[in-house]
Amino acid sequence: MEGVVSQEKNQKLIRTLSWILIFVSAIVLLKSIFFSRGYSAMIVMYGITKKFDPPIGINFTLYFIQKAVELLLCVVVYVSAVYVLKFNNKWRQVLVYSLIVSIIFLIMSPIFTYYNVHNGIEEFPKTSRLIWSYVWSMILLAFLVYVIMKLSQDEVKALFK
Repeated sequence: MEGVVSQEKNQKLIRTLSWILIFVSAIVLLKSIFFSRGYSAMIVMYGITKKFDPPIGINFTLYFIQKAVELLLCVVVYVSAVYVLKFNNKWRQVLVYSLIVSIIFLIMSPIFTYYNVHNGIEEFPKTSRLIWSYVWSMILLAFLVYVIMKLSQDEVKALFK
């Protein structure tokens, strides 16, 4: 009886964590799409594609590579979390690996953003932005580590057989 209660508790936890991951990845995906569209419009507006003379100090190539990686990770986490709701073991493994890659991305992303900000911005706000980026990254990172630990437990793995 105790095993059944524990199994139901783990199933509920996995469903809850999967829904949270689906929601967060959808929000980040929408954010990435809207910001990418804004930068695309700025490139067209300034005519950067015609003469490739950016008026501001942003490296658009690094920005779009960073956003492409972010979009790819969001899609993989979203899809794998949907299949984890169906207790598919292969997708559980994909989710764990994609969360590990997401953690690496969360650690590196604020640094790329720090060096990719406008050259005209003063040093204090730029450093402050880096600190706040890391604060939010660490909060999300702690949640992702928790999810990885839960998905890697033997009791939870048994649900996916």
